[in-house]
Amino acid sequence: MKEKTKELKFIALTIILMLTILMLNNKALASITEETDTGTITVSGLEAGVTATAYQLSTVNYDYTADQPLDTPYEWVDGMKTWLEGQTETGYSNYLDIEKFSAEKVNEEQAKEFYSKLASEIETITFKAEEKIELPALSGTQNYPVNEDNLKSQAIFEDCEMGTYLILITNGYRVYTPIVVNLNPEYNEETEEWELKDYEVQNIKAKSTNPQIIKTITNAEGTTNNDVNYSTKDTIYFKIEADVPQYLNNSKSDSYYISDDMMNGLNLVSGSIEVQGQKIENDAIETISSSAYTEGTTRPNQSSADFVLNFDYEQIKQYKKIIITYSAKLELGANTVIGKEGNINKAYLDYSNNPYEADSNKTQETSEIKVYTYGAEMTKIDKETKETLTGAIFELYIGENDKQYFVKSGDIYYLANSTDPGAVTNLEVDGEGLLKIYGLDTGIDYKLKEIQAPENYYRARDLKDIDITGTEETGKLVFDFENSKKFQLPVTGGIGTIAFVAGGVVFIGLGIMLYVVTSRKNRK
Repeated sequence: MKEKTKELKFIALTIILMLTILMLNNKALASITEETDTGTITVSGLEAGVTATAYQLSTVNYDYTADQPLDTPYEWVDGMKTWLEGQTETGYSNYLDIEKFSAEKVNEEQAKEFYSKLASEIETITFKAEEKIELPALSGTQNYPVNEDNLKSQAIFEDCEMGTYLILITNGYRVYTPIVVNLNPEYNEETEEWELKDYEVQNIKAKSTNPQIIKTITNAEGTTNNDVNYSTKDTIYFKIEADVPQYLNNSKSDSYYISDDMMNGLNLVSGSIEVQGQKIENDAIETISSSAYTEGTTRPNQSSADFVLNFDYEQIKQYKKIIITYSAKLELGANTVIGKEGNINKAYLDYSNNPYEADSNKTQETSEIKVYTYGAEMTKIDKETKETLTGAIFELYIGENDKQYFVKSGDIYYLANSTDPGAVTNLEVDGEGLLKIYGLDTGIDYKLKEIQAPENYYRARDLKDIDITGTEETGKLVFDFENSKKFQLPVTGGIGTIAFVAGGVVFIGLGIMLYVVTSRKNRK
């Protein structure tokens, strides 16, 4: 009897378990009712701060009594019908019959072109309140550069009616491709029921391109150079690398600008800009024709820059990256910053981040690049009294034989090339006994040679070493240069000189007299 009771209990538990499983499955795979005909669409892979908008393009005509779609299951919303009626030139007016736009009759490329055109004109379409779901900007702080770790945000659209939705992601650093979601019923052959598959959540990962811009200092051959210290006679080489976003055809805005602002201390070398592109399919780098861009000095936000290249997207869309090389020189004047503050410069990428919004613009900028240069300030003084002296002239050498040239601006001499206008080699101390030499580099064997001393002072015979190393904090080597006075004879025509000459005459006269007397004695 006990064995039979145990058997009955086991059967009962098995039945309860099976019923529980069926009930759970029934919830997941339930046929569509008026209570279960909506779903939640989740779009992941987004950066913080973006705006997500879902536009309902079509609805599903469903017979809840028969639990199946009607014979004409899909229908465009009213706003879409009006838009399609006006698409006679594109031929999309033929799609007023929504069956013609079914998967069997429109291939993937045609669909992409259609949705691209639709997205570019979406703001011209009137949607009912429930057909346009615009979410607030996603929480969080936008960060640049945007890497995969920054793509943790989601856009969640709840209570979406059955139908087709176009979702646009805007206002990010990335450029997002339009997303099409079909929240439509599907027939389950096993249960023989129509179901809204995964109706609770449709999780779609957004596709996007990630435009970034990087600026580096290079050597003349284009290889990255970590040296940031330069003299004012040096040529400084830069390279910009900027990603090209991928815009679909019919984009309303596809602007793409690369610019550089070198502030005041740096000047672009005229004619030094070279533009290349790295192709998508094979990483080949080639020169880009100047017809692909126009050169100016004004960015889209109306701020000025040393150069601005405005690219024609149609001529560069085959590239994944634009590479720009150019050179600059430190100014031979007061705008050049001496010391630790550095001469700041950075590059900018201005591009359409919302390609389906006219004149959309997002700016990315490189981190600041600083170029440093240094100076020396010498005071000419008397070795004994320490008083300042004027009238001294110097030359500067690298090593002992390489004489350097300078351009004077105000009371400062800036290291220059011999071909620079106004270049000289003589460095004169000013009326205060001060000599300012700016635009020097670290690690160079500079030597100062005195070629003219102050009046009545000896000229220094030895070369003075000018070691800039260690002045990075102050930016300037400050030192004194001493001179000794010459030995002074009495002034010509003074009383001492007359006494000296008279004494000499007396001694000569005595000598003559002694000679005469001695001669007479010998004759006797």
